[in-house]
Amino acid sequence: MEVIGFVSLCLLVGVSRGQIDRPTSACQDLDSSACALFAQAKPDICSDSAFAQSSCVRFCGNCPLECYNCPTPVLNPNDCNTTTTCAVGQTCMMKHLTALDGHNEYIMSCEAKATCEGLTFGFGGIVGRRAAMFDEEDESDIEEHAHSRRDVALSCCDVDYCNFPVLTTTTTMPPTSSGPFPNGCNRDIVFVLDDSGSVGRTNFGHALDFVREIVQQIQIGPNNAMTGLMTYSTRPHVSWNLNTLSTYSQINTALKNVPYQGGITNTNDALETVRTQMLTSQNGDRPNAENVVIVLSDGRSNDKIDTIREATRLHAVSKDVISIVIGSGFDAQELQAIATDRHHVFDVHTYSSLNTIIAQLMQVICNQ
Repeated sequence: MEVIGFVSLCLLVGVSRGQIDRPTSACQDLDSSACALFAQAKPDICSDSAFAQSSCVRFCGNCPLECYNCPTPVLNPNDCNTTTTCAVGQTCMMKHLTALDGHNEYIMSCEAKATCEGLTFGFGGIVGRRAAMFDEEDESDIEEHAHSRRDVALSCCDVDYCNFPVLTTTTTMPPTSSGPFPNGCNRDIVFVLDDSGSVGRTNFGHALDFVREIVQQIQIGPNNAMTGLMTYSTRPHVSWNLNTLSTYSQINTALKNVPYQGGITNTNDALETVRTQMLTSQNGDRPNAENVVIVLSDGRSNDKIDTIREATRLHAVSKDVISIVIGSGFDAQELQAIATDRHHVFDVHTYSSLNTIIAQLMQVICNQ
């Protein structure tokens, strides 16, 4: 990796000094992979105009975004195979509609950043009206219009082609029931819970309930599964380590006493703490048990580059890192980087619906 990084550095330095011609296509990196490698060694690469405005112009976000473009709703996102270049001041957008009858529709296009930053709006006026305007006294009218009711999520992101809903299915494995697991679940499981200000106390309570339900699915003990839990916002807070609690009763009691902190979302510090403190032998990491890290978050971190770097380091000590995103404020690139692969990514609309993914999640945790 060091040799590759050095070669990439030499290549990019040569480009920035005008020794190598840029591609003829407009607003493209000379070598995007080289830019990514160099960024690992020089995180502030984009503050250097020689790179940000020449050899790594797209990597540094100085090009108009390329986005999927299907302004007419599609039932299957794979049917959207057209793309477009956004105008100045636009970002990639996806609208995901879940109708009362269970079917899904998707709109993918460019959208003004101002809209994405402050406006929550749905499909009304685009594919049909909401079923809010009916006579509440007329039950037949309610039934007639019920199929029109829509649950709409608006997602915006600022990475090329990030508005494809790759997260709408949590995993390719078929739904199965969770537990019991005949081969046991000998895992060291670390829960990493976002308790930043955007989460709120009520949602944080749902996250703790979610952990409680997962723990109920497995046998706890030194010869079975052991757990650790950390919350994070401005700073990480370790609630207990892998060798601290050895029964479900102890874990249940500890969950009742996990405080909500509030603050900003320093996911990078959380991932570093998991790797350097929680997944260590002195804090209970067992050599004969596979490590599983489950990260819950409602949005993007405050330091994307460092978060991706720390995620890569974490993968070296845990082959199963699971990302669970709640809501629509995620950064797709960051979320995918945290997870081991796309089969380790779960997406739910609200904290209160976390229980809907438990059956599939348990299959990933226990590798059944």
